[in-house]
Amino acid sequence: MSDVRPVYAIQTTMVNGMYKVARGEVRDETDPVVRAAPHLFSADPLSVMVSNIPGFLDSLNDPPVEQATAAPGERRSRVHRG
Repeated sequence: MSDVRPVYAIQTTMVNGMYKVARGEVRDETDPVVRAAPHLFSADPLSVMVSNIPGFLDSLNDPPVEQATAAPGERRSRVHRG
């Protein structure tokens, strides 16, 4: 029995005008459609699970947003200025 190596379609398109490939579709890397258009597939499943929103991946590394007001029961220290 051979090893199955899944690859994931990175976009929805037609291959050779005959085969529809949907983004996220899983095929084996030895599939004739994958061999005909290897640039449309990735071995990384995350490549098809992320958002298409510009800057989305960058925002995942942003520091968390600070809480502007105290939560119920939370006491904050007061800073006296000037």
